[in-house]
Amino acid sequence: MSSAVVGFGAVIVLAVGLAACGSSDSTVSSGGRTAKVHAAQATGGLQTVEYHGVAFDVPADWPVHDLAADPTMCVRFDIHAVYLGNPSPDMNCPAGRVGSTEAVLVQPIERATDALSGQVSTIDLHGLSADVSDQRASMGQLQADIGAVRVSITTGADSDARAQQILQSFRASGQ
Repeated sequence: MSSAVVGFGAVIVLAVGLAACGSSDSTVSSGGRTAKVHAAQATGGLQTVEYHGVAFDVPADWPVHDLAADPTMCVRFDIHAVYLGNPSPDMNCPAGRVGSTEAVLVQPIERATDALSGQVSTIDLHGLSADVSDQRASMGQLQADIGAVRVSITTGADSDARAQQILQSFRASGQ
């Protein structure tokens, strides 16, 4: 098993304190589903995004993009951003993208046959079982599927630590 898979499968325990210093909520509609974005002004400056039965935390300054509302939105793993929904074949991507950094794509798993490939390990995310694949590790990406809520997660990252932090924050909405 590659060290990338071991790193992806490792459970990183992160304590994220969300102090009640002030917050704001916004709602994003994506493909007939509503996503709630809760930006908390707290230590760590995180926002919580709820979409398709899951909630997860990303930095508060990351934009959240609804791919259903803007089918030309390019899913880019070279800028910090959250993308909700399925990328469109009509994406308008700039030429010459360079490098990669942390970003998150969360999309519904459409069919039961949409399965991960490569070496797959299973981890627990706050009571949700997630299958994590090493197939995209060489591209600096982590891919995980949470079958219970039928979502697929792809993160692009310069470092395994940030990808792990985001992945480990996934939980069922309302937890």
